[in-house]
Amino acid sequence: MAVIARRNDEAIQKMSKSIIVWTASFLAVTQSGKKMIIQLTMKKTILFLGLLLALFACNNTPKTETINTVEESDEPITVTEAIRQYNDSIAKDSTNAGLYKNRAKAYFANEQVGAAMMDINQSLRLDPNDVETYLLLADVYYALGDEGNIDVTLNKAAEIDQRDARPLVKLGELNLLQQNFKLSWAYLDKALSLSTYNPRAYFVRGMYFIIAQQDTVNALKNFQISSEQDDSFYDPVEQICRIYAVQQPPYALDYIRKAQQQFPDNANARYELALYLQSHGEPEEAVKHYDTLLMMQPDNYMVLFNVGYVNFVYLENNEVALDYFNRSLQANPKYLDAYYNKGRVLEQMGKYAQAEEIYKEILKSYPNYQLAVDAINRIQNQVID
Repeated sequence: MAVIARRNDEAIQKMSKSIIVWTASFLAVTQSGKKMIIQLTMKKTILFLGLLLALFACNNTPKTETINTVEESDEPITVTEAIRQYNDSIAKDSTNAGLYKNRAKAYFANEQVGAAMMDINQSLRLDPNDVETYLLLADVYYALGDEGNIDVTLNKAAEIDQRDARPLVKLGELNLLQQNFKLSWAYLDKALSLSTYNPRAYFVRGMYFIIAQQDTVNALKNFQISSEQDDSFYDPVEQICRIYAVQQPPYALDYIRKAQQQFPDNANARYELALYLQSHGEPEEAVKHYDTLLMMQPDNYMVLFNVGYVNFVYLENNEVALDYFNRSLQANPKYLDAYYNKGRVLEQMGKYAQAEEIYKEILKSYPNYQLAVDAINRIQNQVID
């Protein structure tokens, strides 16, 4: 067997009560050598979405390397330059809470969590009733994995301004992640009672229907409302793509392709399209999209793996596949799927001794990895024959 290409979501942080579960698919090789795809049974119907909800990660934690200047210019600058500008501004006005808050955002975007926390505390000392600063503090606590302080911080924000729906939506997210489903629904319902225009709330409610109810019909309705209310919000579109990728309605490819065109600079949108294309008879086009992704992220081990997988399974180009599996392992030496598939390619090329050595190395770290056990038995039986 060769492990099939998977969704590029592995970086999502895990919290102690998270319900993140991973789904996998496998490529089986019959005794006659003919390849066929076998999709393993999922533990729950929700698993086709891959890794589920990343608390606050969608549109609150800064992701890009550029932000606007302190003068709120339309021209983006690097995070480092923004921090420098905020330093200068704070030197001139050290009592401006907003400057500390904005520098904290820049620090957080630059993964300087400690510096961000210091600026947040200073901002709150100067302005203890700023809801946005508390929301930022909740994001920092999430990055630190501190669930208790997330809850306290968001409740404080909700108390300061009971007309602000943002803390309620985040509390809905937090409780959804903790599987406190009734409380999650209550927070989201309250948020939407303040205003029916809330794309984030509808997105989280869509996730609620998937996680708590395994109800893709109502999930789709809420994702569609979220997307219609904010056509620049990618997350609901991504979930719709994933649902369509599994349910495979006749318009699935058109929607996924349109999503990529709508978000041309979004790597996930292009990845979703490539993943769908490779498994629906368009491996060459899939590789083109993966190549585009590699131009932006040359060391993305998941994309490198998927190119190797497409070449191995669909294009039957073992030499190219081997090269990409090696490159994937250079980017992430611990990536088990790439290591196992490297063995499969070598086995396919008749290099049984090298393949068997890889499988044995895998079993040293993962003694119960059945694919490697089966592979060794397969090779040994072939040698006997």
